[in-house]
Amino acid sequence: MGALEAFVQAFDASDGHAAPQPAWRAQARRQAREALLRSGLPTRHTEDWKYTSLRALDAVDVAITAPTAPTAPLGLEALRDAGALLVGAGARLVFVDGTFDAALSRVNDLPPGVSLAPWGASPSHSCTGSGAVLDAAARGGAFDAINRMFARDGLVLDLADGACLDGPVVIITLQTRAGAAHVRHALRLGQGAAAQVIEQHIGLARAPAYLVTSVTRATLERGAKLAHVRLQEDSDAAIHVSQLHGAQGEDSHLDAQALVLGARLSRQELHIEHEGPGCSTALRGLSMLAGTQHGDVHVQIDHRQPRGTSRTHVRGVFDDAAHGVFTGRVNVHARAQKADAGMVNRNLLLSPQAEADTRPQLQIDADDVLCSHGAAVGPLDGEALFYLLSRGIAAQDARALLVQAFMAEAWPDIGWEPLHAHVQAQLAARWSLAPGLEGAAS
Repeated sequence: MGALEAFVQAFDASDGHAAPQPAWRAQARRQAREALLRSGLPTRHTEDWKYTSLRALDAVDVAITAPTAPTAPLGLEALRDAGALLVGAGARLVFVDGTFDAALSRVNDLPPGVSLAPWGASPSHSCTGSGAVLDAAARGGAFDAINRMFARDGLVLDLADGACLDGPVVIITLQTRAGAAHVRHALRLGQGAAAQVIEQHIGLARAPAYLVTSVTRATLERGAKLAHVRLQEDSDAAIHVSQLHGAQGEDSHLDAQALVLGARLSRQELHIEHEGPGCSTALRGLSMLAGTQHGDVHVQIDHRQPRGTSRTHVRGVFDDAAHGVFTGRVNVHARAQKADAGMVNRNLLLSPQAEADTRPQLQIDADDVLCSHGAAVGPLDGEALFYLLSRGIAAQDARALLVQAFMAEAWPDIGWEPLHAHVQAQLAARWSLAPGLEGAAS
């Protein structure tokens, strides 16, 4: 039985035994099932999946989508041991195996005009509730459909016009067991609102093969500002597929960053639509993979209105037999005059067996635009390495410094010290920097 049949059978089996749910929600899930059957799963013959195979799905029992028996509750110590970002006094929502965990979460002291809550237990069908989360009209392909079929929980964040969050909202998705887990989030920022959202995906070290899908839909109204960060630190046995869909209104600004460290097979998708004039978008990504890890970053930006600006900067560092893939596409539609778009992907190969495939693409249907793209794949700079060695720096430290300098350009200061320290620690641990060298190259 193939993965597609496994998903459908798992859905059909669970649909009849699932807890009672509103009729509209059940209908949305069945519509997603039909959409998946129409599209099928992507293969290497699918253009956007040319370099990524889903054969690893055969090792995952996707029928396990919910706990089959009560398990002992996790504590904060277990989360901390798994590497969860627990610092800071702001809002924190924790989803364990796809289900909201109230005991591990913290939602309090929200400013006026800010609504933040999990949607799984809510029966409401409102424009900002789970009705929007499960919007069947939304695009996203086969994995969006899979996510809609199975997701039972997620976050709804709604900011009224002018509302601003002082600190970030941290969403921790933890996987503890085999099988599959799915979370789905909806963010709406009213006119002039501002927020920072950090999504962290982690797995317990002992977790066997599992699949995680995560879909976040963000709507930014006129003048809104959203900073979104995704940290993918799943276990090495995991398959991870995430999507961020951004719909931007006039003069809004979206700053999205993605750090890819974990998972056996991962894919990060960012789909951005400029729906109003004067939008600006900054997308940055950093993949650091080793062993036989495979990481795929897929970006699509649609400039549909005038005076839009977008900057995409994605870098990859691949060691051993790791394989990195980047596909970036900027579509400048006929109405998007004065668009200014730039896309760069650079990759560093630290081993003869490491591999990177990169495809930045531009589709321009407007006359008055400024657009560029570029890509590079290569080893460490031999002259720079020789220079550091000649100054008495040990070979391992010299190599690590050059790697960190390469990474720093794609991962600038993100303005929240606990996150900055967490990322720096992860990078230092990955490259075994000697004490005192952390951050020296940044």
